[in-house]
Amino acid sequence: MEIQKLNWAGIKLTSHNKTILIDAVEDFSYYKPVLGDAVESLIEFSDHVQADYILFTHLHLDHFDKGVIRKCLKKNGKLIVYAGLEAVVRKIVIDAEIIILDLNETFTENNITFKPVFAMDGLGEIQSSWIVDDGKTKLFHGGDTIWHNQFWKLGKENSNIDYAFLPVNGVVVNFEIIGLEYSPVPASLSLKEAFAAAHLLHAKKLVLIHYGLFAHEKFYIPQVFDDNDMKRISEEVGQEYMVLKDGTVLLKS
Repeated sequence: MEIQKLNWAGIKLTSHNKTILIDAVEDFSYYKPVLGDAVESLIEFSDHVQADYILFTHLHLDHFDKGVIRKCLKKNGKLIVYAGLEAVVRKIVIDAEIIILDLNETFTENNITFKPVFAMDGLGEIQSSWIVDDGKTKLFHGGDTIWHNQFWKLGKENSNIDYAFLPVNGVVVNFEIIGLEYSPVPASLSLKEAFAAAHLLHAKKLVLIHYGLFAHEKFYIPQVFDDNDMKRISEEVGQEYMVLKDGTVLLKS
């Protein structure tokens, strides 16, 4: 499996001559009033990527990009959707084949297995995490889940996870402008929580996602950390990790 880190929480997988996109977003302009401007150049991929399968953890627009679906999904490609999102997705996407899966239900095609599993959204929206397994490499993608009590169970029921892609910015949000009262409790995993979650998933490596690209002093306030923090928490928790810069390709045989 070849894995490429895209913008923010997005990744592109290539396996068995098939291309898979998860939480692949190119246009963040809708959320600019609350996220602010990206602090680094965004990767543009939609003009040259053709996907056989597109997955997303939830429908927040920094994880779900209608333009990417329109431009990147092949004519015979498939959206693979957690059942909790079906009704909304069918209203948004009307001209694509959609595979609907309940939590822990699997869909296998071209020797690749897809499985949505439990997640908990920081704003109370519907969200799942995804496990993708091509027989040689298994990965977990956690969108922007918060801490929950199912990581132990997920680790026991889903063995041999090679990479856990987990959010780490522990962001505090102030979304009163859309009717949500302010809360100082982080709306995504913090760095330490992500290391702990990866450890409970028994993942060989934590891969950090959903951090560094956006901050807004009033509305979107992420926790700040550095290389020393990552090394310290890795040793404390006993969890290996890796940092992939946006655009970096990881090759796994």
